[in-house]
Amino acid sequence: MNKNAIAAISGIIFESYNNTLYGFFAVILAPTFFPTNEYLSSISASLLAFATGYFARPIGGIALGFIGDRFGRKLALLLSALLTTVPTFIIGILPSYSSIGILAPILLFSCRLIQGVAIGADYTGSIIYVAEQNGIKNKNFVTSVLVAMGFFGAALGLATSLIFSAISISDLGWRFSFIFGGVIGLVICFMRLRMEESSTYQETKNKNLLEKNPILSTFKSDKKQLIASCILGGANLVPIYLATVYMNFPLRSLAGLSNQEVLIDNLLIYLIGGVLVICSAPIIRKYTEINVMKICMYCFIFLSIPIYTWSFSNVSIVTLFLIQGFLIIGDAFQISALAIFLPKLFPSSRRYSGLGFSYCLGQAILGGTTPFIAFMLVEMTGQAAAPSYFLCLIAILYLGAITIVKRTITSEANKIESL
Repeated sequence: MNKNAIAAISGIIFESYNNTLYGFFAVILAPTFFPTNEYLSSISASLLAFATGYFARPIGGIALGFIGDRFGRKLALLLSALLTTVPTFIIGILPSYSSIGILAPILLFSCRLIQGVAIGADYTGSIIYVAEQNGIKNKNFVTSVLVAMGFFGAALGLATSLIFSAISISDLGWRFSFIFGGVIGLVICFMRLRMEESSTYQETKNKNLLEKNPILSTFKSDKKQLIASCILGGANLVPIYLATVYMNFPLRSLAGLSNQEVLIDNLLIYLIGGVLVICSAPIIRKYTEINVMKICMYCFIFLSIPIYTWSFSNVSIVTLFLIQGFLIIGDAFQISALAIFLPKLFPSSRRYSGLGFSYCLGQAILGGTTPFIAFMLVEMTGQAAAPSYFLCLIAILYLGAITIVKRTITSEANKIESL
């Protein structure tokens, strides 16, 4: 794996680290940055600041996608890393509400907004860069490693949270975690500053094939791809959020795990997921990414309801772990295959814009809403297995998205695979 691939992959760790870190410390940050006389409202505001990062991602998909298509993948990836690093460091040193008043939550929301915009096209930009770059051997494996870094980055965030949870009441604990993240970000910025431009982008530029308004062009010419990428961008997050964020509730209420034990459980889930993603590379190479994605979706459609129903009918810590295992296995293989599939949806002249915007829009719609939807389904139906119905529906939509674009990707796929 060469330095260019490593520079592209490194940002994925940083993205996952930041999201997981803020998610864990959100409740702790609430009384620090929001009025302490309304504690419940302050928690809601802190969680809203977390959600802001997701809602801002489509904006980043458009802005950084435009930069990536017009001025180069390298510049877009460098800006993404820089615009994530600076707010992370600022959060670590940001004065509290008691010190600077209303300016504290305003700055916190601003930091999360900038992070969301920056992260908006980093994952898609990274998989595009790896797909387009000459000199990277065994791209399926490198792409799988890239995806695995998202799992390992989340695990790093959870591990950092676990280490500092004992001292989280003190400012020093959570502040050091964010400052440490800022240092990681600076290293990634330096690595991306030294990376080479994407081979495909350089070739497109040399042939004067760059588009003046790539996002407008993709709205005109790639409607099916935009719809499919939006569905896939949101749907691929559903299994992992059901396995972690939502399953945290029954693990606490039904299995009696403590918060620290749930944190360790999530840490193990992400570590296992990362290993499975790497192990998926030879299987995807042998059976193709489309077939692997289909198999995973068929498993979700036909097995999720029986597994959920049996597990909650015989509820124990073992049966709840069984659900998590089922979800993470299917998620790991499909998300690795999807990362190989996605760059083939759009032509190189508008690939960054089209994929960045549509994928992030799907994330904004389903990324933060999956746990809420699962919770509401249980409340409305009175059935603990109700999230499996949602998973089945998502799997059907996923298969539909693959079907509507399968015939449109042949030429772009051949160009990418020839690099």
